[in-house]
Amino acid sequence: MLIRIPQRTQDDCTICTVAMVMGAPYSYERVLADSAKYPKIASNGKFLSWWENYLSHEGFEGMYCRFEGLHTLGHYGGAIVGMLGMDIPHLRRSHLVAVDEFGVVDPADNAPDHVAFHDYVRSRNPDGVVFHEEWLAVRKSRSQAQS
Repeated sequence: MLIRIPQRTQDDCTICTVAMVMGAPYSYERVLADSAKYPKIASNGKFLSWWENYLSHEGFEGMYCRFEGLHTLGHYGGAIVGMLGMDIPHLRRSHLVAVDEFGVVDPADNAPDHVAFHDYVRSRNPDGVVFHEEWLAVRKSRSQAQS
């Protein structure tokens, strides 16, 4: 089960979510420090998904899956967790949450530890939230899981 790591600033949902899916010993502080080693903006000005390389370098496997596949996380007994992005048009922001077999773990202020996936989606619809079509499934590699 994922352990919720709450946001400390308006813009650190990615740090929190990456730390949550990686689990101990990857604390907020460690992921924040390690993230400084990875470029965030490409030469063309586009935002880079730096966490993809970070996860790989740290022995995690990641694969993008269709949004509809999120309901299958319960079949993996916690071996696979996910990162789900969304756009919040009225705030002109994006947001990132962690997902496990128990539901969504949102790092935002005052969010509960877990919300069932369908309840979370339903609760965000009135805000006009647009969930990304794909989510990142994350699993520790065999070598990482054995250490």
